[in-house]
Amino acid sequence: MVIGPGLITAFADNDAGGVATYSVAASKYGYKILTVLIPITVVLAITQEIGARIAIVTGKGLGDLIRERFGIKISLFVFLVTFVVNFGVILQDLSGLKGSLQLFQLDYRIFLPLVLLGLFFVVIKSNYSKIERFFLFLILFYMTYFFSAVMAKPDWNLALKSIIIPPKKVNFDYLYTSIAVLGTTVTIWGQFFINSVVKDKKLTIDNLKYEKWEVYFSSILSDVATWFIMLAVIGTIYKNNVVIQGAEEAALAIKPFAGELAGILFGVGLFVAGFLGCAIVPLATAYAFSEFFGYSGSLDSDFKKSRLFYSLFIIQIIIGFVIVFQQSFSLFKFTLIADFLNGISLPLIFYFLYSLANNEHIMGKFKNTKMQNILLVGSGIIISLGSVLGIVGKLLNF
Repeated sequence: MVIGPGLITAFADNDAGGVATYSVAASKYGYKILTVLIPITVVLAITQEIGARIAIVTGKGLGDLIRERFGIKISLFVFLVTFVVNFGVILQDLSGLKGSLQLFQLDYRIFLPLVLLGLFFVVIKSNYSKIERFFLFLILFYMTYFFSAVMAKPDWNLALKSIIIPPKKVNFDYLYTSIAVLGTTVTIWGQFFINSVVKDKKLTIDNLKYEKWEVYFSSILSDVATWFIMLAVIGTIYKNNVVIQGAEEAALAIKPFAGELAGILFGVGLFVAGFLGCAIVPLATAYAFSEFFGYSGSLDSDFKKSRLFYSLFIIQIIIGFVIVFQQSFSLFKFTLIADFLNGISLPLIFYFLYSLANNEHIMGKFKNTKMQNILLVGSGIIISLGSVLGIVGKLLNF
């Protein structure tokens, strides 16, 4: 009844850009970077649950509520920030698709357009229920990272300890990288997407307590997948001091140390992650646009009724495709920058989540608890401080 919104949103955070960021972070800091996973899982679970609860209680999207409560000028500003950050993610995902095709020696000039045409067909011609089942099917392919990690033979004892025990020393670059990992796991687009798909799935108050646990379970399961992605890299690339700049390089670099199959499985996971991201991130932007500016936008509506919704979805991908299609283009080398930008933008969205979820007029008895507020506000403060320190460190080259 409720499975879908939390699971799809959480795993789509592990898109091609996410795989790239996790790979680069793990190759730089090894087991030390695993310490960030539990705090990030808590932030992901809390923020996604708030977004889902707001949608179920109000029956409205996040964009709708921001427009109604804060006005059109604020809505325009938030949408522009969302669009810019999301488009950077779309470029990452398209680049991930391109890179994964090249890994399997497929000519991206032929196959990338075909893959995107298939994506357009699935999204435009199907309804929400069919698209949800298709996305859930794709999530099964994230098991490839589990097998890649097992073949990489990391130190499992150290891998478990590192989740709980933080490193004794951290530097500014570690903070910068941690914010980037946060920014690719807890995303601006994810806050809008889960809110909108809960509305599209037509969940009601009766479903609220079940949806809460679906979100919590999905957040944990998604970050377990992140753990395996990082371990696949740590057990091979980090262990052998190999420098990489992205996920496609990680897939190639894993092969000499863990075997051909491990590299292939990592590459398959990258393709699925890129495809899922290319579908969901532009949909999140299209949902946000429709809600912010009062247009019809739903996967249960046909193209004629939600023309602007589907057109914006297609336009984002086409513009991104034109950029990524350039032979020399690879955004993965800038992946930490793109995800850091998302990370430092999160407190802005957290402010709106806090304001709406504590508004008794619209939430009634379902408003935030004291503990939820402490976790949400605390997360925003820590992210802001970490972002400032990360930027200062980069500027001073620490």
